[in-house]
Amino acid sequence: MPEPEDRSSLTDLDKRLRAARERQNQVNKPESSNRADAASGMAVGFRISVEIVAALIMGFGIGYYLDHLLGTKPWLMIVFFFLGIGAAFANVVRVAKQLENKKRFREDREDRAE
Repeated sequence: MPEPEDRSSLTDLDKRLRAARERQNQVNKPESSNRADAASGMAVGFRISVEIVAALIMGFGIGYYLDHLLGTKPWLMIVFFFLGIGAAFANVVRVAKQLENKKRFREDREDRAE
C-alpha cells in the first residue's frame, strides 16, 4: 500500500498536469480560431473576385451577342460592359452588407450568452 507521502505527491502531480493541460488548451484555442477567420476571409475574397469577374463577363458577353445580332458593333458591347461593372459593384456592396450582418448577429449572440 502506498505511503501517505506518495499519495500527496501523486495528487500534486495530477494537479500540475491538469493545470498544464488547461494552459495548453487555452494557448491553442485562439490559434485555431485565427486560422478559421483567415480561411473565412480568403473564402470571402474568392467569392467577391468570382462575382466581379462573372458580372464583367456577362455584361461583355450580352453586349457582344446583341452587337452581333443587331449589327451595332461595338456600342452595345461597351454599354453592357459598363452595366456589368455596375452589377459587379452592386454585388460587392451586397456581399459586404451580408458580412456585416453576420458579424453583428454573432456579436449579439455572444453578448446574450455572457
